Amino acid sequence: MLPAIIFDTMLFKKDDPTISVTEISLKKDYAFMYENFIVSSQQKLFLLLEQADDLIDTLQFDFLIYKYGYPNDEVSHPLSKYGLGSYGLFQVTNSPWVTELRDNNRQHHRHTDSSFDDYKHYVAKFKDVTVEVICTNMQEIQLTKSELLVFLDDQISYLVK
Repeated sequence: MLPAIIFDTMLFKKDDPTISVTEISLKKDYAFMYENFIVSSQQKLFLLLEQADDLIDTLQFDFLIYKYGYPNDEVSHPLSKYGLGSYGLFQVTNSPWVTELRDNNRQHHRHTDSSFDDYKHYVAKFKDVTVEVICTNMQEIQLTKSELLVFLDDQISYLVK
């Protein structure tokens, strides 16, 4: 068995040749070095990137799980050796995090490995934070402030009184 490096909940085999990371081209050249903001429900994650007038450029994820925070740009991410850059949006192929989630889910009595085939692993690297998302769908959209407030109002309405 290969020695492993543990990072958060992800298990990385040393120099796994099946893992690769590629930068994703977006419609605009966003300044990933600067501020960002997330809004999340139990199914949707909105990564707010830029605002001009009433429009907010956003990445929308239909997610299974996400992490927000550590590491910043002063600390190397374990995926750096597979091509993860300093700033931008990246996709991880043959993600060890998806593998870990699939393997953990095998305890469920109706589990099938194929139920994890459509999950993708995205990493957004900023100056002060990293956002990692396992999702079935990611899209670049624009929201108005009103649409964002309607989403928040909807989600708040689900809270138990």
